[in-house]
Amino acid sequence: MTKFMNKMIIKHINDAINNNSLLIFVGAGVSANSKLPSWGELISEFRSEMDIQETDYLKIAQYYFDSVGQQKYLQKILDIFQEHVNAQPNEIHDEIFRIKPRHIITTNYDSLLEQKMNSSLDKYEIIKKDSDIPYSRSDHYLIKMHGDLIEKNMVLKEDDYLDYETNFYMISTLIKSIIMNNTILFIGYSLGDSTFNSIFRLIQKGFSDNAKKAYFFTVDKQDSAKVQYFKNKGIEVFTNETNKEINKEEFGNYTVQFLKQLNSDKKGLPRNSKQLWKNIKFLDNLYFVDPASIFTFSKLKDEVSYYSTSLSWKNNSETNFNVSDNITLTNFLNNKTGFINFLDFKADDNAIYSQNPFLQSAYNLYKEHKYSEATIKFRELANEAFDKKDYWNYLLSEFNINHIISSYGPKELPESKSGLNNLTQVIDSLIINGDTQTQKIALYFRDEIQNFRFVYRKLFKINDLLDELRNERNNYRNGGNSFNNNLSFAKQEFGLLVNFIDLNCITIYQYKEFQQIVHRFFECLLTAIDNANYNSSQNNVFMKTSSIINYLSLDDVKNIVPHLKKENIRTLLENYGLSKVSITNDAKNYLLEKISKLSSKIDKNHFLGEKSELATYVGFLFFIKIDNINDVLPVLENYPMDSHNFKDFQKLLVMIIKNIDSMKEESTDKLLRIVTDQINHIFENDFLDFHERNFEFYSLLIQKIVKLQKKPFVFYSELLEEKFCFIDSNLNKISKIQKYKEFLVNFYNFLDNTLKKYVDNILYKYDTLDDDFFNYYFANDLIISKVNLFPAHKFKVLDQEVKKINDKPTGIYTEPDPRKNAISDIYAMIQQNYFTLDEVKEKLDFESIRGVFPEVDWTIFDDYSDQTITNFMKSRNFSNVQKYFGDTDEKRKRLNEWVLKQALDDNIRFENSK
Repeated sequence: MTKFMNKMIIKHINDAINNNSLLIFVGAGVSANSKLPSWGELISEFRSEMDIQETDYLKIAQYYFDSVGQQKYLQKILDIFQEHVNAQPNEIHDEIFRIKPRHIITTNYDSLLEQKMNSSLDKYEIIKKDSDIPYSRSDHYLIKMHGDLIEKNMVLKEDDYLDYETNFYMISTLIKSIIMNNTILFIGYSLGDSTFNSIFRLIQKGFSDNAKKAYFFTVDKQDSAKVQYFKNKGIEVFTNETNKEINKEEFGNYTVQFLKQLNSDKKGLPRNSKQLWKNIKFLDNLYFVDPASIFTFSKLKDEVSYYSTSLSWKNNSETNFNVSDNITLTNFLNNKTGFINFLDFKADDNAIYSQNPFLQSAYNLYKEHKYSEATIKFRELANEAFDKKDYWNYLLSEFNINHIISSYGPKELPESKSGLNNLTQVIDSLIINGDTQTQKIALYFRDEIQNFRFVYRKLFKINDLLDELRNERNNYRNGGNSFNNNLSFAKQEFGLLVNFIDLNCITIYQYKEFQQIVHRFFECLLTAIDNANYNSSQNNVFMKTSSIINYLSLDDVKNIVPHLKKENIRTLLENYGLSKVSITNDAKNYLLEKISKLSSKIDKNHFLGEKSELATYVGFLFFIKIDNINDVLPVLENYPMDSHNFKDFQKLLVMIIKNIDSMKEESTDKLLRIVTDQINHIFENDFLDFHERNFEFYSLLIQKIVKLQKKPFVFYSELLEEKFCFIDSNLNKISKIQKYKEFLVNFYNFLDNTLKKYVDNILYKYDTLDDDFFNYYFANDLIISKVNLFPAHKFKVLDQEVKKINDKPTGIYTEPDPRKNAISDIYAMIQQNYFTLDEVKEKLDFESIRGVFPEVDWTIFDDYSDQTITNFMKSRNFSNVQKYFGDTDEKRKRLNEWVLKQALDDNIRFENSK
């Protein structure tokens, strides 16, 4: 083949690289350059062990498998590769990832490509087996089409090749689909080996007139007939440009020399600001651009130093140029990018960015959780943009339609004016038929937006920074110092992503990939807060660390909280030894105002989305250090109650209970009114089934207020009076009182005389019911709470509890454990003198309950052993045990002896408080 033809082939491959449409097939010759066994060497191991003369590689592997069975066959392959376990990627791998093909397909079993990828910024989705495909979101694949050593699904023997499309149906289908719109390059193969020919048979139907070209690079000289044969089949075979014979050891070097010619020219390198603007002008369709994209498309890569938001010339050179005099370019840099410094240009200190005005109305509907309306609006805008040939807004609108998650989406959408149902088809059409700017827009959209590369890139970046911050934290705790900008970079990277999403109106906040970034960034901040807490407890002036913050800022709260999973907040904080975090005053005011607005805004039409958002904000508020608990009262008062959000109310009640001592008297009066209103609301709206779980917290709150005010509280409800009157007046409805068990347990002592009289009458009648209608669970709780003693059923209550204790386990674990519950109930009834010890001993073998609860062992069995005290400490702190169980000199002495023993045994660590 002539040098001219080789140059034309290289030009075509470079064009494919520039259009991000190159697919590289990587064969065994590439791994052989890292001293891994070639296919022939692998087969030779089988042949020598069987001592046969067969030359067909596939049959040799099949014979071996049939002779020794699957286990020994697989082990043989693994043993052969185990000898090369320390093999490293070679220069060919370096060149492959420098070129950055759109996809990589390999028939190699080893992990050298993955190793090289892990050290590269560019990531590919690895497909090793069919089941990997449904979970893949990427459009940059690394497909191991012949399996993987770890997966033990290697394609090697004859049956593997014959049954390939059956055994790897989804992978073979994926390969057939991606060859259609990509230029193909084979490296590391021989035209005569079975591996290449099996690939060729699999994909040759894809080489139609509309398919992209396929090229096969080989170091070996090829006869013209074979070259022509494959050319007729759609594969252009070409070799190195030397005519001399090449030693096998030199094959790798020649492959590297060839690859270095790809994507290595200086085409597109700008020599002035106008040429630079020409390279990146298509990005002006966006309303915010990540600096990383500008760096990539500027084609200044080898000429400049770039990090995050700063770009500068590497060297003083005559080819350097300024950009400050290009008003169009500098306006773009200042108004649409996150660059602080770009060559000689410096951005305004307080740059103000604008949101995409064309998509803003639909995007606002999305953020307001009006998903059905947002979807319809995006389709209207998509059609309008398509008519105007505004392809960026068209593509983004259609993308948003596909990615808004809602079970309340419209049954019918306006028809798309593109006439194509698949967005990928539209993108491919624009790439093939559009002008240069349209092609650039479509390619960028495909690679960055549709394939989520902008999300994955940021996820990798934030993950790396989180690892750095964790290492810094560990180093600091071990007495080390650190000086870096890791936390600033993390804030910068996260801020760039939020701007990119929000200003361009991209609807991906609901996706787990974005939420993972939020959680990782939140962890970055928590490491810095933990560093600050640790720093305040240290007196060592030589211990310093760079990443320290005391508060979350307003921007942190705005950008993080809406996307946190509230159920994960506690775990995230506990991972860093935190129970609460501090936020700035403006962040606290924003949080409270946001909760207030959402509370007043919720209505039937948009309840679910806003309810979830509101619950997230309240869930976060629970973990905030609140200086003035009075700020939380309006939240509790205005929080919209529904049948299932009892946990949100529980959080608010616990917050107030913990800080009630700092509340002013007028606020406690207001709080009592709020509690009364909410309890009435529970009954009025029949929310009892769920919100009854909070009666304990409402009751505890009232008790604390009563203690503070030193005056009684009386609860009255006209609605409850009607309900209790009805039950009291109808003997056949007496059992309905059971529904109010949790309320009576917690509020009986607060009831006004009218309500209390109805309750007493009802429970008196309830005690007359036959056993078939008498609920002992209900009775037990009311007895222990001293609401009613049910004298007619007293010893039947004891019989029921003893029966639960004596029942043999069924083998099925239930929670709560009925046996433990019964022991706890009997103990409580003994403590309040409902039963005497002798009454219980008549029916129960006391030894059967020993060792279950330390409270029982201590009180009933007078067991003051170390083990009993140790068991206490599993559920109580020492001061609590002293207060409630150290009621005699002897008991206090035993408790103090235990503490001293633990200290002498080094089981207690004393800390200086500060």
